[in-house]
Amino acid sequence: MLKSYLKIALRNLLKYKGYSLINIGGLAIGIACCLLIALWVVHELSYDRFHAHADRIYRVAEVFRDGGKIVEESASIPFPIGPTLKEAFPNLKTVRFYQTFEKIP
Repeated sequence: MLKSYLKIALRNLLKYKGYSLINIGGLAIGIACCLLIALWVVHELSYDRFHAHADRIYRVAEVFRDGGKIVEESASIPFPIGPTLKEAFPNLKTVRFYQTFEKIP
């Protein structure tokens, strides 16, 4: 039974070459895109997972609103926030990231 199904499928593939090529090509591209997106998601979710206490890492972000509507979200916050947080929470460990926009020769 399976042999006859495979035989019919092969005959149809050979009879309708263009249609078969489009379908198989589309399926291959779809699977490849799905795998690439899955790999990207796994990579994005793996940040800072090598730390012993990765579940205790947080990122402070700033949200700009205009009339209740979110205009912009940014992780760029004022420098005094680190010492202020340290003062409010003595057991807190803070790290600052600073990005310069200078060209390195």
